[in-house]
Amino acid sequence: VESGHEDLADNYDSRNSYDYLDSDSDPNPIGNNSHGTACAGEIGMVRSNRVCGVGVAYDSKIAGLRLLGENVTDAQEAGSLSHNRDNIDIYSNSWGPYDDGTTVLG
Repeated sequence: VESGHEDLADNYDSRNSYDYLDSDSDPNPIGNNSHGTACAGEIGMVRSNRVCGVGVAYDSKIAGLRLLGENVTDAQEAGSLSHNRDNIDIYSNSWGPYDDGTTVLG
């Protein structure tokens, strides 16, 4: 999730965000991987920012958890699925192996 995205910045929750690939608190995507930001926007896009639309839960807080990458371990996956579960009410997972539409991997 792009923490500084103009549609999400006011609702971004840095305290509950984490990058499981780099083991730090900055889950911003590398390169042009914007899928997580787009999905987060559907839910938590702020209202009345005069930029685009509005999220279905526009007063919610969005935490980013970065997990996509090579050599992800079972421990990293487990950690991301239970990350700060006392503070995060709903998890939406938009990750997995590459999908070419015909081959099932993993």
